[in-house]
Amino acid sequence: MVAPKDAVASAPGTGFDPERKNTPMQGHVAYFDRDGDGIIWPIDTYRGMRDIKFGIALSLLAMVLIHAGLSYMTMGSWIPDPFFRLKIKDMHRAKHGSDSEAYTQIGEFDDARFNYMFNMYTKKPHTHMTFKEMARMIHGNMDPWDFFGWTAACLEWLATYIMLWPADGRMPKEELKGVYNGSTFYMLSGRKPMGKV
Repeated sequence: MVAPKDAVASAPGTGFDPERKNTPMQGHVAYFDRDGDGIIWPIDTYRGMRDIKFGIALSLLAMVLIHAGLSYMTMGSWIPDPFFRLKIKDMHRAKHGSDSEAYTQIGEFDDARFNYMFNMYTKKPHTHMTFKEMARMIHGNMDPWDFFGWTAACLEWLATYIMLWPADGRMPKEELKGVYNGSTFYMLSGRKPMGKV
């Protein structure tokens, strides 16, 4: 893995480019960038959430929480963006604490860490995760005094459970992995990706 020389530099690439290599974190959020310009407006998030069957109220709530919590970190300015937009190329800067650490600091997916975390908190044969196992994992990953990270992790995993809404109460490992690279969003919405994700 090659990390940027400048700790606040963009991840490899200049934003999500459908024809080139992007980080999995960029792929995770590219689903919401409908026009492919590398910027996610709040209305883009709302529409994307509606497409994956979140309904009006949850889509509005997700839009407000995501953009209020992450916009400042991704836009690369000391002045907050008045439109609360998200910049895909700098999405790795919005990585919060108290998470599973499946994303690296530059937005790459750490498959070994994902498998380690999954195996630690799920029962054999480690192919699914239940709501109770998810709650134990969130609690086990909490960093001291990281109130923002705790809240973000709880909301992200709750949204993931609601989005997948498993009939048997068990979220499949491959679908969870697909959330990290964004492919699960396309699968659930029936929309096709712009290019390589």
